[in-house]
Amino acid sequence: MKNSDQLSLYFADQLPTLLIAHPTFKFIGLKINREENQTALHSIYIEKEDVSDELPFRALITIAEWNNKSEEEEFFLEALTAERLIEKLQRFENIGSFVFFKIPRSVTMDTVNMYPQPMFCKLFPELGEFDRDSSVQELQQLEEKSVKLLEGLELRLKGEQQSE
Repeated sequence: MKNSDQLSLYFADQLPTLLIAHPTFKFIGLKINREENQTALHSIYIEKEDVSDELPFRALITIAEWNNKSEEEEFFLEALTAERLIEKLQRFENIGSFVFFKIPRSVTMDTVNMYPQPMFCKLFPELGEFDRDSSVQELQQLEEKSVKLLEGLELRLKGEQQSE
């Protein structure tokens, strides 16, 4: 993966056109939701599957708490067209608040099934390798760096939106 400052960022409404024009592209969308002392990561993985002609566009949505206090929620959607998939996603959750970026073909749907911090370390190499044996304080600092990284991407995307 590229460093976060090298990523091309996209809005949800740009995805259908990109998926049709470039059927091999894959995207991940991320959003952090903070409530009281809990941080949850909402992730969306989107791709056009090569195998299926019936419902080739698919998305996996996961919601996972950063500290793993509760079970991860997972939802799978399929659609015949990219537009229909985005419509389904929009009904499911406000995808306009997600930061979407293109990911390499080597990144699979399993990525969004990872716990939030290992996923962030895989997607954003500038965070370094995830070490589950790190101290609680080191893990909290890594979580804060991850949250700030995504907040920076959100600001960059909003800036791009305003300049259009």
